[in-house]
Amino acid sequence: MPRTTTRRLAGTAVAAAITATGLLGTGTLGTGTASAETVAPLDRCWGISPNIVDQPYSTARLFVSPDGPGRVTAAVRDISSFWGGGYESVGRLDWHNLRTGKRGTAVDAAPIRLYVNGPTFRLNTGTGPVRVTLSAVNRNALWSIPTTSCSGTLQVR
Repeated sequence: MPRTTTRRLAGTAVAAAITATGLLGTGTLGTGTASAETVAPLDRCWGISPNIVDQPYSTARLFVSPDGPGRVTAAVRDISSFWGGGYESVGRLDWHNLRTGKRGTAVDAAPIRLYVNGPTFRLNTGTGPVRVTLSAVNRNALWSIPTTSCSGTLQVR
């Protein structure tokens, strides 16, 4: 096989491996997504998986995309489970617009599996700095386990 073909195949294999591990588009490696998505840092949330022998629930950021003036979508993307059946994560995001005083709560349930995104929240907060607090309850067929909560501030335009 010619050397250039071997290099192309090796480059394709590396790109496929990086994509499969979820590193592209998360701000870790690569150029990110085409939207105006940003990463909002949070204090670290912790929790054990309801599957016990699994990756712990641990996140310290939200991925935020604008949905129009004063509206955003905030998603948890960096949690996963090694188990084929995974578990369900019911996330709760409490928010408080620091400029207007407006408050609200959004709840979403999402299946957690290997490389599957977590809960996604659609918020109509109004513009300005918005303080958010994230918490979750993770459950399988046997029991539910709550996580700690974590907070941060979003800048909503």
